Amino acid sequence: MWDALPDAARSIVKELIIHGPQSRTALAKTLHLSTGSLTRLTKPMVDAGLLVEGDVVHDPVNGRPTRPLDVAAGEHRFLGLKLTADRVHAVVTDLRAGIIAARDVPIGDHSPDAVCRQARDLLGELSGGAGAPVGAGVTIGGNARASAQVGGERLVDAPFLGWRQVELKPLMERALGVPCVVENDVAALAHQHHWFGPGRGLRDFALVTIGAGIGYALIVHDHLVAATEADHGMFAHLVLHPGGPMCPEGHRGCAASYLSSWAVETCAGQGLRRPVTYEEVMRLAAAGDRVCLGVVREAANALGRLIAHVATISTVKTVVLAGEGVELARLAKDDLDRALTANRRDVPGSVDVVIEADDFREWARGGAVVAIQSFVTGSD
Repeated sequence: MWDALPDAARSIVKELIIHGPQSRTALAKTLHLSTGSLTRLTKPMVDAGLLVEGDVVHDPVNGRPTRPLDVAAGEHRFLGLKLTADRVHAVVTDLRAGIIAARDVPIGDHSPDAVCRQARDLLGELSGGAGAPVGAGVTIGGNARASAQVGGERLVDAPFLGWRQVELKPLMERALGVPCVVENDVAALAHQHHWFGPGRGLRDFALVTIGAGIGYALIVHDHLVAATEADHGMFAHLVLHPGGPMCPEGHRGCAASYLSSWAVETCAGQGLRRPVTYEEVMRLAAAGDRVCLGVVREAANALGRLIAHVATISTVKTVVLAGEGVELARLAKDDLDRALTANRRDVPGSVDVVIEADDFREWARGGAVVAIQSFVTGSD
């Protein structure tokens, strides 16, 4: 039945998925539909079990008894995958992206066929005999929407996996046996935060990710602003201080030179005179080590400047921070806030900074979300 739903009916489902159970009167008002039209659209979906009616309550709009409508979230499952250089992170979710099961495994063979087989095996383990998902989403830190096409299929570049111009979508669909969406990981994470995270209900916000790489996505008027991999690369090398440290690509004082995991490890390692991991730098900084705390504070200051640039250019009032490197923002939040305020004409509180959890399951959940969006809206 999903395939035959008109756009107005899909809008109803989307509204209920994002904002939860609502009365027919409230839905009609939100979606600018007459109550008659809403009833005509929702009745077949209720009869088919796509929507369910809750217990009788009093409608907050008119005070009359009503049975709020909701989606049958648990009846539809989705697979979300996040591919890194060395692991496959997988989650199975319901229609509201609630995680039902999760697992990650090392990548043994980096060939596209082998990775797709691993994805198939993970799906079998996570499904637990509950049946196949209705869709899957795969996210990668690379160009998931390259302009070059073969037979109408987008080709994927993922340098960290050694992939160049790979037809990943049909490979994954054959392996998994369900429709599949392939998306850039930062874009997918932005969609997740927009529908189910701190961006829910916001028409405009920005996402900044820090970790092995520096990522950026922008939601404007409820839509993700399209960006190429070149755009993402330029953001990572936005110059914050012309006299700052040098990144591996030869840029002095760019965002990556302060905020990437490599930069933090390198700077702290020089001060400690030994190799050090990112996690160890954070642990030592939290314990008061002068070298590591100094590195973290300098990085947080740079992050505050970066957020100020993002907010000023885009005019958003909310910036979500995510990625495996966000611990530095928590450890040195005061330094981040001072730099942000100083670069926003000394106006405190002009930007709301939301620091999200460091969890690769959230990236995999982003894959499930783009699959949910494709399923609900009927578009890739």
